Amino acid sequence: MTLFKRILCPVDFSETSTQALLYAEKLAREMGAELILVHAFDAPKSYDDAGQREPADPNIKAKLQDIKPMYPELPVRRALHAGPPGEVVCWLAQDQQCDLIVMGTHGRSGLMHLLMGSVAEYVLRHAQCPVVVVRDKPSDEPAPVEPKVLPLPPPQWM
Repeated sequence: MTLFKRILCPVDFSETSTQALLYAEKLAREMGAELILVHAFDAPKSYDDAGQREPADPNIKAKLQDIKPMYPELPVRRALHAGPPGEVVCWLAQDQQCDLIVMGTHGRSGLMHLLMGSVAEYVLRHAQCPVVVVRDKPSDEPAPVEPKVLPLPPPQWM
């Protein structure tokens, strides 16, 4: 019995998304799981039901199809869907009975996070399955330092 049968990996064609995809592919291969790649796109100004699955820009569909897995034997499906990315990812993970979501995060904080929001944060809060977040780490980021734990002061008796 495998732990994961289906792994969902959202892609937005960024470097962070590519790093998450590599991680998802390795996990899927080790677990013998199917990998589902999803790209959420903005809804066209006017669309019918078919418009939820066909982006206005045909290059997006081609870019998703052009993603070749590292391991040719890995079963991969691709999905396009209109809508807010966080909602699409959570819905598709549940709809396709995914056991895990592996996604990248750009690690925005402060004002940028407030203005743009965070798809990863939305998915972490709303997904019905476990989520692995792969962070884009700048090359000049310092390594963590060991925390200093001070001894507790003795209790004060009244």
